[in-house]
Amino acid sequence: MAKVKICGITNLEDALKASKFGADTLGFIFTKKSPRWIKREQAKKIIDKLDPFLTKAGVFLNQDKEEVLSLARELKLDILQFHGKESPAYCNSFKREFKIIKTLFPENRPFKNVIARFKIDAFLFDLQLAKKLKGSKTLPANVLKEAAKLIKDNKRIIISGGLNSENISGVLKLKPYAVDVCSGIEELVGKKNESEMRLFIKKVKNAATG
Repeated sequence: MAKVKICGITNLEDALKASKFGADTLGFIFTKKSPRWIKREQAKKIIDKLDPFLTKAGVFLNQDKEEVLSLARELKLDILQFHGKESPAYCNSFKREFKIIKTLFPENRPFKNVIARFKIDAFLFDLQLAKKLKGSKTLPANVLKEAAKLIKDNKRIIISGGLNSENISGVLKLKPYAVDVCSGIEELVGKKNESEMRLFIKKVKNAATG
């Protein structure tokens, strides 16, 4: 069964509902370049009220190592997700304390060559923000094809990029380690739609038994 990460959490209501509906991981974005950026203080208020068994991920973009460590330790994050041009050495250096996810983009192909340089826990496939702003919403077919090969090679691959309750079924056929959803279940930027979030999680969880 694929795990579900609900990303771009900005408020306690969405966080509690995501947990209630069966999400495995909540993502908090700590780069000011994102419209879903959350302040350290607000993230702490939310995290302090969450189920202790729920996994918390922090999303970072080309940020100073000491800044990342300070925030991650204070908030007791479980996972660090690096979404920029972070080097293998940079990402690998956090492994002693945290699980690490590195985001890769279509421009990083061939992925197999890139992945071999990292000693981390999982890789997330997404689109560059610039591409999304120009209208691209989902990963192209050639990227998904390459992802499928890596999944068959037992790599932990997380699929993101414009996922929603309508297109998730096709992605689940690839049998990814996890799926990551953000804008596809929002009613406003930073505010999740309750029914869409519930349906998305339900479809992922039911796929294993369907």
